[in-house]
Amino acid sequence: MAFYPVMLNLKGKRCLVVGGGKVAYRKVIHLLEAEAFVTVISPSFTEEMLSIAEKGRLTVLKRKYKEADVKGFFLAFACTDDKEVNKFVAKDGEKYGVLVNVVDDIDTSSFIVPAVVRRGDLVISISTGGKSPLLSRKIKEKLESTFDKRYERLLEELYQIREKLKGSNLGEEDKIKIYEEIIEKSHLL
Repeated sequence: MAFYPVMLNLKGKRCLVVGGGKVAYRKVIHLLEAEAFVTVISPSFTEEMLSIAEKGRLTVLKRKYKEADVKGFFLAFACTDDKEVNKFVAKDGEKYGVLVNVVDDIDTSSFIVPAVVRRGDLVISISTGGKSPLLSRKIKEKLESTFDKRYERLLEELYQIREKLKGSNLGEEDKIKIYEEIIEKSHLL
């Protein structure tokens, strides 16, 4: 299966997580960071998940997943320990036009989630196409120890110069030379 890398704006979008364990919790955290409206369906939940729900940051439905629960959501994550339930959520997603990520099953997933390193507006995604999440996570850890606030400052400087140069009569090649000079002077790459 071929996946196309893309970053989605989830702000204000309805997202569903099926499962109440540690993996589901990690998905919930990332969805909340993206300012999505999150609903979680599971017969049981981790204490961390319930703590977030108590703060009003997500909706929890303490029950089993039912047919068509996915309907109306922008995207969904099937994160249960029951492979049959996860496949059922994926089939429902297909039926109702909802993208579904099935944990540990790239063949059933309509999308995969990369490991992400975020430094302000600088975002680096790492994916192994679902073949080895551990390798993605290890690469992420390595990059996190490398990228610091200096990269955010460099990005901001390049953005400001780019905005100034947009209205200039300089050709594209001249603009690129200016950007490359700034990057080179930073000694970060």
